Amino acid sequence: MDKFSLYVPNFLPCKEYFEPKKNNACPGCGISLAVRQVYKAVESLIEKSVWEKEASGKVSGSLLKIKNGKNEITICFDNEAGGTLDKALKKTMPAVAVAEGYKYVATASPSYPFDLYDKIKRALEADGDAYIHVLCPCPEEWGFECDNTVKLGFWAVESNAFPLYEVGTGFYNQTIKILNQRNLGEYLSAQKRFKKTTSAQFKKAEETVKKEYAKLLENIQPE
Repeated sequence: MDKFSLYVPNFLPCKEYFEPKKNNACPGCGISLAVRQVYKAVESLIEKSVWEKEASGKVSGSLLKIKNGKNEITICFDNEAGGTLDKALKKTMPAVAVAEGYKYVATASPSYPFDLYDKIKRALEADGDAYIHVLCPCPEEWGFECDNTVKLGFWAVESNAFPLYEVGTGFYNQTIKILNQRNLGEYLSAQKRFKKTTSAQFKKAEETVKKEYAKLLENIQPE
């Protein structure tokens, strides 16, 4: 058992709304880990939620819609199933949600449970509909050992392949800042799905991440 497993349960709410026995997920499923954390944040509201399949091919994974009386929260649990390298590095749905007028938009990862938990709570309080995009590493689809799910989630953020940020009325913040960026190649090479990726493709991927991250920083408000 890693330090993550020992530390996190001591600080998130004790009550469980996610029932593992009713879930047929594979060992190390990133979606299951993320869903458990989300359920802790929304608590009894989960009883009013609705699960949907992927949104017309725009994303992979599942969508959870939660009605909160004053707004509706859409949470995308994205496991990048069957996605290309380019799609794995370009997450367009958060930007689309911002453009469509969602009052709160964020990216999240189950590897950063407190960040995810806080974002769900802020979405619940948003003065309008909210959208949260959660990257969920998948051992089966990505090709890595099932006990490395949390690590791959860290690496996605640390390499800037999936930066964590939030957008609301009057603010645009990067919620997790990486001081020592991890090499993107280390993150991609840890996944068997990219084992045939050439050096030229890795280089292009690095350029893509650098460009996408620079676009994000243009919107981030200085402290």
